[in-house]
Amino acid sequence: MAATQTGPRHPKGPPGTTAAQQAAPFLAALLDSTVGAKVLVALTGLGLVGFTVFHMIGNLKVFQGPDAINGYAYFLKHDLGALIWVARAGLLGIFVLHLALAVRLSVRSRAARPVPYQFPGSVQATAASRTMLWSGAVVGLFVLFHLAHFTFAWVTPVEVAPGQFKNYLELTDARGRHDVYSMLVAGFTTPWLVALYAVSQVVLFVHLLHGVQSSFQTLGLKNRRFAPVIRALGFLAALTILAGNLAIVFGVMLGGAPPVYK
Repeated sequence: MAATQTGPRHPKGPPGTTAAQQAAPFLAALLDSTVGAKVLVALTGLGLVGFTVFHMIGNLKVFQGPDAINGYAYFLKHDLGALIWVARAGLLGIFVLHLALAVRLSVRSRAARPVPYQFPGSVQATAASRTMLWSGAVVGLFVLFHLAHFTFAWVTPVEVAPGQFKNYLELTDARGRHDVYSMLVAGFTTPWLVALYAVSQVVLFVHLLHGVQSSFQTLGLKNRRFAPVIRALGFLAALTILAGNLAIVFGVMLGGAPPVYK
């Protein structure tokens, strides 16, 4: 614990600091303030969008064949070493912070005006903006299911031979690497999983359609001059993620990635 300076500071001595100048009080004030929370929601949201794009690009390697995507997965899991766990921890922290602050902001907004407007301004708002909390909740639940499905392999096994099943995590290719290719093929040739992933991607599209634009507006980058560009950028980002992820789901389902186990 730093000592509190009571006398005059020597001109050549170390600069004095007050409690208000320390990092912890600043972060606490930032998280507690509405403006600070909105900025953090915007930044964490854009960070999650960036991760989603890279995750999608990696999964598109399934159409290059087993060696491409299995080699990519091996690089992430083994070659990066501890860095992958640091990245996962950071991503989890960003996701939880984004979700928690978004919910708190919504609760504060409702508490500030318990009685709705007589002429609600929401008539000018889009469906995407009015349903941000609900679409975000659906996306959050989907992320938990996605982890249970592919990361922890709790959902469904793979039939490697007639009547013989293996857990996703037990699949290996000819080089002894985790067979992510067969895992994706097994997942997206199961009709109810295809339907679930497709609906979830549409909800994610609706969430991003407003979320990306809102993030730029919160950060002060959306003004009258750049508003059309920001709207186009938000739509393009949401559409790219939707198209890429649906291409993986339906491309595998329609045979674009032939199964290894028949």
